[in-house]
Amino acid sequence: MNKAEIIAIIALIFSVLVLIKVFRLQARLNELSSDVARLEGRPEAYPLSKQAAAATIYVDDRALAPDLEQRLRYLLADGKRIQAIKELREAKDLKLKEAKDYVDAMERR
Repeated sequence: MNKAEIIAIIALIFSVLVLIKVFRLQARLNELSSDVARLEGRPEAYPLSKQAAAATIYVDDRALAPDLEQRLRYLLADGKRIQAIKELREAKDLKLKEAKDYVDAMERR
């Protein structure tokens, strides 16, 4: 390997490390923005109104507790869609497709 190839490999490795750091910082920024919105009491930070929290949501004739729905909405607001699907599957013993469809419907609302 000559000097130019070594420099190119080092530059590539450095670029990948910087890119990973940028993605981590973006995720942290999203979390902090969500926290600030909650602290300021902005409506988008609280997707469920008090009236909606009292309502019961059904998934295939099984009731979805308001606190679970609120947790799923927080995860979706934080960009953690896969985690929301996983938590719904575990809480309601749903198949992957059922949980995904429900979370997709939540995102559209």
